[in-house]
Amino acid sequence: MILKIYSNKTNIVFFEKQITNEILTTYGIDVDSDNFTEIFETELLSDLLEENNIQSSLTYYELK
Repeated sequence: MILKIYSNKTNIVFFEKQITNEILTTYGIDVDSDNFTEIFETELLSDLLEENNIQSSLTYYELK
């Protein structure tokens, strides 16, 4: 999967990261779980935003 984070103002991708099975396993995230999105956002995405000093209120993301 590829995570892309966009700016709300410009709709341009300014952060992109390959999300591997290893990363998901590290966070205990199962892609087949009913609450995948919730766990992904509260665990992995929030860590990435914090590590990269990205304000979530100014962005949106896409996961493909």
